[in-house]
Amino acid sequence: MEIVPGIHEIDAMAARSYLVVGEQLTLIDTGMSGSSSKIRDYVKNIVKRDVSDIKTIIITHHHFDHIGSLDKLKKLTKAEVAVHKDDADYISGEKSQEGPLFMKFMVKLFKKISCYKPVKPDILLKDGDQMGEYQVIHTPGHTKGSICLYNPQNKTMFAGDNLKYAKGKIEGPEASLLPEPEKYKESIKKLAKLDIEVIFCGHTKPVTSHASEKLREYLKTL
Repeated sequence: MEIVPGIHEIDAMAARSYLVVGEQLTLIDTGMSGSSSKIRDYVKNIVKRDVSDIKTIIITHHHFDHIGSLDKLKKLTKAEVAVHKDDADYISGEKSQEGPLFMKFMVKLFKKISCYKPVKPDILLKDGDQMGEYQVIHTPGHTKGSICLYNPQNKTMFAGDNLKYAKGKIEGPEASLLPEPEKYKESIKKLAKLDIEVIFCGHTKPVTSHASEKLREYLKTL
């Protein structure tokens, strides 16, 4: 569904993908393996565009529930894949995914039951880079190369798994999913300085009003 003008949420398998609609299309995260057909059909039937209009796929972090359909969507769209340089080797398969023991178990299981193939990123991002109208904000903590994407013009931000929203409050990942909690806190401090109205989360409904205020309230709990 279209959350704000030009930004669509696609409830892909396990995680949410987002489509930024302009002259060209930008996809943010791809969901689990098996999400590619859902994303393709959404672009065709709802946005009335061809999936090949997706020219860039931006990955917020390397976890398998966000990159599971990357290989197939890369083949479908011929899009350039952009990821922070610190997560690039995990997506290309040069490093094994990091995380708690249950995450490592899930990664092994995922590899067995899916047809995912590693993808070599085309664009290596760093803090402060510009992707279209969005500024790349490096937010390590959940993964080394986690990023947010912030547009100061429409005051929207894509947060990946850095933030979730429930019962009117912003929350963060569970402690077991924060291998670097101090870096995570510094990342949230950085985000709390921004003027944000809408936050798109990786697994929950978006924050659609007063996002900065709610983010600063969350920061007080860290």
